[in-house]
Amino acid sequence: MNTPNGRARAPRSLEALGIDDMEECVYRALLAHRKATAEDVANLLSLTPRKARRLLDSIEAKGLANHSPERPRQYIAAPPEFAVEALIAQRQAVLERTRSTIPELKEQAANAVDSHLSEQMELVSNSAALSQILAQLLQTVQTEIVAFQRAPVLYIHGHQEAVPAKVRIRTISDKGYLALPGALKSLRLDMENGEEVRIFPDLPLKMFVVDRRVALVLMNSESGTGPILLVRASSLLDALCALFELTWEQSTPIEFTRTGKLNTGKLDARLSDAAEQIIPLLAAGLNDKAILHETGMSAMTLTRRITELMKAFDTRTRFQLGWRAALDAFPNGLAASSRAKKGRAPR
Repeated sequence: MNTPNGRARAPRSLEALGIDDMEECVYRALLAHRKATAEDVANLLSLTPRKARRLLDSIEAKGLANHSPERPRQYIAAPPEFAVEALIAQRQAVLERTRSTIPELKEQAANAVDSHLSEQMELVSNSAALSQILAQLLQTVQTEIVAFQRAPVLYIHGHQEAVPAKVRIRTISDKGYLALPGALKSLRLDMENGEEVRIFPDLPLKMFVVDRRVALVLMNSESGTGPILLVRASSLLDALCALFELTWEQSTPIEFTRTGKLNTGKLDARLSDAAEQIIPLLAAGLNDKAILHETGMSAMTLTRRITELMKAFDTRTRFQLGWRAALDAFPNGLAASSRAKKGRAPR
């Protein structure tokens, strides 16, 4: 670091006490010359007289100098052992006052955490507010709704409007829910409208999740009453979604016969026939050309049947369909099923 006249300056040692670079230079100049006028300091440090006076007044205000009553003023450096010690004591007092604010800052930080949690979760006990929230969720849903349904039913009136057809809806109902009057009829109507429905013996809670961004969880599932916990994007919401997917994998698909009878774990006749024809061939690794040759289907029919089977078995790839569906539909083994169908007339 250089002075205005190009000379090297001593390393700054008073910066921590609030003394800036030029103030320290002026103080050191006074120490070196015992006393000096503003003009002397200006000449020593290549400053204008006005700036020199301003710097001298500044270090005097900080206790590093004094001036004589004569004219022009003579500035005298305060002894370092007194002046610097006084500044250190002042700074320590300021630091101690700052330390005293730590409990307040900690409380503010805790409040911020509580505020963040309140942004992620909210208890809704007012039925009107809940109705408004549900209406907004149904109006803004984009891709998916998943839900756990268990007894007793929580009815929220005024929201029977249809969800857009592009939205995939999956619900899991437990046996307690199925025992409710009218539950089977309600499930059948839902399935006719495109909802995917499965059954699980006993669900741990009631919940309704929209687009994996908001969940409504009934706090008292046993009574069916009480506040609703609204959960926004968070690790808790991720856990609820993971719980649904795990339960979905372990749940039983259902279907209704033409007479309204409930069947579980079976495909309809058309899909069962397609499964018997196609699934062993998929599991064996045959490509579309080979499957078309074996089954005698048209390419369009094969594509349609595979799409229906993937939806029925909730799989995303043909490989998953081949193994999962084969294991479910043919527990006695793929080879036996394949042998049984070999030579069958094309349909």
